Amino acid sequence: MTNSKANSVTELRGHMMLETQGKTAAEYTYEAMKLHQEQYKGKGKAPPAALQWMSNAALAVLPMNRIFCAIGLTAGLMTAGSVAKVATGFGLDGKAVESVPTYLDGIHKIVNKIMPKGITYHPKNTDSASKWVKYAQWGVYSLGGAVGIKLGTDYAYRKVKEKNKNPEYFEDYLTRVSMHQGETYSWMSAFTGIFGSASGLWMLPIPGLNYGMALAARTTSMQDRNIMLPGLNKMASGGATTSYLRMKEGLHYLCHYAIGNKAKDPGQFEFLAYTLLAPVFKEQLTAEHVKEFAETIHEVRDHFWKDGGIPKEKYKEGVLAMKEVFTGAGLEVLLINMGLNPATVQLEQMNGMMGKIGNIGARSAIRKDQQEFLKKFESRLETYVREGVISPERAQWAREGMEAAQHGKKQPPAPAAPKMVPSSEVLSPDIQITHETVDVPGKGPAFTGKTEVSVGAMSREDPVDKLVRKSTETKEDWRARAMGKPQETRTAAFTVE
Repeated sequence: MTNSKANSVTELRGHMMLETQGKTAAEYTYEAMKLHQEQYKGKGKAPPAALQWMSNAALAVLPMNRIFCAIGLTAGLMTAGSVAKVATGFGLDGKAVESVPTYLDGIHKIVNKIMPKGITYHPKNTDSASKWVKYAQWGVYSLGGAVGIKLGTDYAYRKVKEKNKNPEYFEDYLTRVSMHQGETYSWMSAFTGIFGSASGLWMLPIPGLNYGMALAARTTSMQDRNIMLPGLNKMASGGATTSYLRMKEGLHYLCHYAIGNKAKDPGQFEFLAYTLLAPVFKEQLTAEHVKEFAETIHEVRDHFWKDGGIPKEKYKEGVLAMKEVFTGAGLEVLLINMGLNPATVQLEQMNGMMGKIGNIGARSAIRKDQQEFLKKFESRLETYVREGVISPERAQWAREGMEAAQHGKKQPPAPAAPKMVPSSEVLSPDIQITHETVDVPGKGPAFTGKTEVSVGAMSREDPVDKLVRKSTETKEDWRARAMGKPQETRTAAFTVE
């Protein structure tokens, strides 16, 4: 984009937003962030972005997995090594065993009983039988370490399977897929962990050979998080930004961020929308989608907003309202109305290179989950139509997309958005203020002074408005009635306890 290119800035319900024409989702996201940052100039210097990245990276993944792997490796080596030592009668250093615990009496010098007649095992013997025994002893020792690592990492993530045991909605299945892929890396961690530094394998950037990479993939997959390193994040874990957040945890973070932030136009709404949606919907995601997602955040938030921020006594109610719109059934409805169909997402294509490698041992489980999700999703479409939160046309479009995806075809174009009609029940009076700006290098959009104002042009009661109203004005979780059970709203927590 050149510096001379003009941007149209819209003030919708008092919130500053860029127009989307001619922009990709990524371009719109970062230009919008620059626009929001302009309002905070002169209010203190913000900390360096690198410092924020470092703090997030340090806290993103707790090291409990690494600790339990180390404990398991040590215990496994000691246990297997002791058994092999007693069985052969010699330690790895070639020293003979002088005393044997009573409970290991049965395997003491068992090797000599199976040695060829006339040959007694000694690690310094040069006959082939002795060499085989010597190498086998080393192998048993290493195998014990591998088993210890496997048990250690399984123990570290013993609660993750329980958390993902009964997936219901779209984001639940995305998290479960990461868990399936992470299970493959438990075996890779065990295999690579038995090789010492002298092998040199730790220098090869291959997850199946490099212990550190296998461990990193295991950790991020089980905690459902992205690699944060610029240039590596997209290739390694499919991330679109330098945030570690994936869909489920990111949505819960968004709900707290939106309600807890005291700024009228927080700078991260578009960034979070792009961070969470781009890795899932990839080339389908447009600037319009990012903008509409951010507008909906404002719609919910504005029900609780007072000058200076949302009052503390409204914080809990506000977070619950956000979660009713941005998680579970609410999220599915929002995505369908935005023109993003969850049923077209191929779960086994998630999470970049780490996901592809993780699929080696998880493909059948992921495909089973895919079919299970589609079946549940299709059954919910009728409920969404009955509740009036999506139109019959949108439901049919979602079904057609599901069918097309199963045959490797593209999603049909979304039907036209609901007709904009005046309504006395809209959330607030609609005022559209348009400013013309130009890009200033290093500073983002700058106003030219040209402004146009129109009142009442945006009045409507579209499905998203209706969804927001159900959650914020009826004071009930509409999903509990529509789905026959309340929606889980506890904050996602995938870090290891």
